[in-house]
Amino acid sequence: MQLFTKRIDVREEDIFSDLHHFLLRKNNRYLTNDEVVALTGVSSELLYKWVKAGKLKKSIFPNLGVPCERCGQITQTKICVSCSSIIVSTLKQEEKDRAWFNQIQRNNQRASTYHYK
Repeated sequence: MQLFTKRIDVREEDIFSDLHHFLLRKNNRYLTNDEVVALTGVSSELLYKWVKAGKLKKSIFPNLGVPCERCGQITQTKICVSCSSIIVSTLKQEEKDRAWFNQIQRNNQRASTYHYK
């Protein structure tokens, strides 16, 4: 079983090596994910894997990206701009709600206490 996985790894490394040499040509550095897949036949999953792992650096190949972990849109980061803004606004709203709830708790604390006469 290990021999089979080693063969797959070697083959994958050979594919990566060929792809890397292809992308290093001056005209190919600015290709997008779809263009690379169409021109080379490399699967998009392998391409995403190598970009995520840092084997294909974004500084050298600026148009290569990975799918957003939330919505799947191709982006340069883990989460796209629209998803990150939605997350930030949700967190801000939750913070406001928590402050409002704490304010109510402080006000109701006096009303719910029982005073002995």
